[in-house]
Amino acid sequence: MQLEKRDIVKCVILSIVTCGIYLIIWNIKMIGEAVKVKDVSDSGTLEIVLSIFIPCIGFYLAEKKFAEGCQMRGIPHEDKSTIYIILGIFFAIANPCLMQSELNKLADANITL
Repeated sequence: MQLEKRDIVKCVILSIVTCGIYLIIWNIKMIGEAVKVKDVSDSGTLEIVLSIFIPCIGFYLAEKKFAEGCQMRGIPHEDKSTIYIILGIFFAIANPCLMQSELNKLADANITL
């Protein structure tokens, strides 16, 4: 499976225009890809549900799996899970932007899952 590179600005604008509906869709796709870096068979259901109701916890767990997966594959990545908690509390839209940025880096490097 190839990671999909998404334009962050376009995703944020679509999220605003659709009153958050696109944000939910974006989060589902992105978190699903992030947890698959660690385990291709993991659908990320827990992280997706939590990201809808308690975003900071959902992104925290997804980042933990993403960081572990990067480490297992030998991909340089700094675990930013604590930052996801802080940003999720004060500035929630930053979480998907940050995670998409990290996924875009892997997509640019042609990392397949």
